[in-house]
This record gives sequence, C-alpha cells and structure tokens, in this order.
Amino acid sequence: MPWKYVYPSTVATETDTNTTFNVKIGGLQSTIDDLELMPSASSKQKFDAVTMHKLRAEFWDAFQKEQRRNAMRYLVDNKFGSDTLQASIAIQDITKKSVSHRTIQAWLMEPSARSSRSCPEWALLALQAFVDAPANANYLKSCERIALGTSSYMPYSTAVDVKYGVKYATNAIDSDEKRQREWSGASLTSLPLMIRQFENKTERHFEHVDLHVHAMWHALREATDFDDFRRRVLDEIKDKEIGNMMLRKTRQAIEHGTDEFSNDEELPK
Repeated sequence: MPWKYVYPSTVATETDTNTTFNVKIGGLQSTIDDLELMPSASSKQKFDAVTMHKLRAEFWDAFQKEQRRNAMRYLVDNKFGSDTLQASIAIQDITKKSVSHRTIQAWLMEPSARSSRSCPEWALLALQAFVDAPANANYLKSCERIALGTSSYMPYSTAVDVKYGVKYATNAIDSDEKRQREWSGASLTSLPLMIRQFENKTERHFEHVDLHVHAMWHALREATDFDDFRRRVLDEIKDKEIGNMMLRKTRQAIEHGTDEFSNDEELPK
C-alpha cells in the first residue's frame, strides 16, 4: 500500500515519493467527494492535476479498505469473541459462499503483511446482516459466553485455529527470511560471532530440555506414586534453576569485574 495513514489523522504520507499530504475527510465518508487531499506546505514535490487525481483515487481506495478492515475487526472481536471460525460460519450462512476462518484472519492482517488480503464489501455487509438479524441473537450470546469462558486460558491449538494462525505463520516466515538475510550478508569478520551466538542459543535450549528430562528420569526411578513423582520433578527443576541463576550471577561478576572480583585482593563485597 503506497499510503501511510491512520484515521482520523489530518496527515498522510505517500510512500513512493515520501511526500506528506494534508487530509480532510468529511461528510458521510461514502464517496471520494468527501475527501480533500493536498500536498503539505513544506512539500518540495509538485504534482499536476492528472497525478493528483490518481493520488486521490489511490488514497481513497486505501482508506476504504482500511475502514472495512477495522469494521470487520470490530465485529469479529466484539460479536464473535475474536473467533474467526464462528465469523466465517456466519458469513457463509448469509452469502452461501465458501469463506474460511483463515480468509477472515487474512482480512484482519495489517496491510504491510504479506498475508494481508483486502476485505471485500460483501463480506462486511454479510457479517453485519448476520449480527443485526434478531434470529441470531441467541447464537451471538453463546459466542460471547464461550469467549468469556476461554479468556483466561485457551489451548494453543485452538488459539492458532480460530484466532492467530495466519499471524503466527506470517511472523514465522518473516523471521526465517530475516535470519536468512543476516546469514547471507554476514562478513568473514562477523560470521564467527554469529556462529557462536547461535551455538550458545542452541546449547541453552538443550540444557533446558536436559534439565527437565533428567528430573523426570530421576523421579521415575525413585517415586512411589504420581504425587511423589510430580513433587520430585518440580523440586529438582526448581533446585537446578536456582543453581543456574547463581552461576549466571557469578559469571557476570567475573566477566565484568564486579562485587568480589572488583579488586585484585579478592576482598569480599
């Protein structure tokens, strides 16, 4: 999207030319005639009438898409407890079109995300029609009750399925590509440090896994029942975590020359 704008701000930026525009949106916000768009007084970029006509059309299109996205997000969050699966069922009930919950999640993604898709007007109208229909009042109340019941805890798989699947997958793709760029662009000077940092991270992960595995293995050999097993596992994990915290503090003191290691005579601090 070539525009950066958050309603109801009076300033927008056209990213292709990095030009700031003054924005005024009045009336019913229903047609482009409700839009006033002018380059800011400080802008050095000049636009002829044809270009301004094109820019107004592009801005209005982006504004309308964002308005629909926000309206869809409001309905999904406030009427369906952020459950995109239930929202997709509602839209399909009205339109008889195949709309998946991942489609709705894509409609709610920010425009800058690769997984973002433009929410069509017919989908928003259908969801609003479903919400407004008196016959669906009990169904919406049940969605609200379910949302309240899962507000404190929701299984990860459920959260992925009905709320965050597209967002999490997009973040994972972006993270992998960022890491790929970092490694591909690494110089011979920075590469050893990057390898060591990666090695440290991997070692910490394995140490964390080993701690839990060993605690369970020791408990399996010694425990007399499940409650004893559970207590032994938790106690050993807590003991190891406390010991590791002490080691980290001691290491930091040695490396940074603080506390007892701040002088050459090994005096206690």
